Amino acid sequence: TLNPIYTSEGSGLGTRGGWPSLGKMGTKRRSSTSLMRTTHARRQTAVRAGLDDSDGSSVTKKKPKQAVKTEFSNATKLRSEVQAPFRVARMFFFGAFAANASLGLAIASLQAVTKALGAPSAPPLDQSLQNVGVNLACALFFGLLYKRDAEGRDKQMARISREERLSNLKCELSTGKVVSLYDLRGFSRVVIVAGDVVYCAEAIAAAETHRKALVERGVLMVPLVLSDNGLQVNDSQPIIDGDASTSAPTSIPPPTDEDRRFRATPVYTDKWGAWIDEQKELAKVGDGRGVYVGLRMDGRVRSSGTGTPPWDKFAVELPPADGNWGGVMDGFDGSVGVDT
Repeated sequence: TLNPIYTSEGSGLGTRGGWPSLGKMGTKRRSSTSLMRTTHARRQTAVRAGLDDSDGSSVTKKKPKQAVKTEFSNATKLRSEVQAPFRVARMFFFGAFAANASLGLAIASLQAVTKALGAPSAPPLDQSLQNVGVNLACALFFGLLYKRDAEGRDKQMARISREERLSNLKCELSTGKVVSLYDLRGFSRVVIVAGDVVYCAEAIAAAETHRKALVERGVLMVPLVLSDNGLQVNDSQPIIDGDASTSAPTSIPPPTDEDRRFRATPVYTDKWGAWIDEQKELAKVGDGRGVYVGLRMDGRVRSSGTGTPPWDKFAVELPPADGNWGGVMDGFDGSVGVDT
């Protein structure tokens, strides 16, 4: 006869004689279910929290920063090929020769190793080592030439891209018409003067002594007033986008009707300042120094530097923009470092 008893592990009925009690079976089922739930919760917590530090603080993993590759427009690539027409052919042959030498280096190295290990049919060891040296030298030589052309191509396209961004900058003529520097190609040789108020005023005063000769040669000056830290000063030149036109006592005077072909006012000076800052950074020029950038008729940069622009040289070296010589000698604006 089975005598029911109450077990200490549960309130269910139990049996004597070694049979498992119902209370123990229910407790084991509940324990197994709780263990599965606990394990699942721990897995979800680990997935959500990610990696933990030794002190228990949760750390969010950040994706590594990937190098941003500069993308150039098709127009930039086309201008690069036009300015350096033989670079593509050179890079093709240099790359092919470097790959051929690398393949020969691998074969010669394998032959040298097999001969050193005692292969009877392998070429002589001295011949294999000579082939290794020749192929290694050729691979390094043509690889260096390919790398030099590739770096020159990237540098040239970066310069062309900067010139394209420069051509999109806008300025206002004394007549009130807003044009971009691209619209001035073929008509004016723009000279950008960027610096503080004193620097721009001195540059304008120095250009006044050669006004007639500069106007005949199509030189159009665009003064950009910057502060000491390189930022544009809004109150140092007339406000173009607003309704009112104010200027500080120390500002440069706005262009008049007589300056229609001599001076222009930059529009959206923040974009002008960003382009000038990029040029200063590339040339390693301090923010407090005034710089000038002279353009050719075709919009390419022909000269740049610090200090007052050489107006006297511009007045003598540049050909006239009007008359019998107009248009014929537009390309004779000086060397711009043509890439080959």
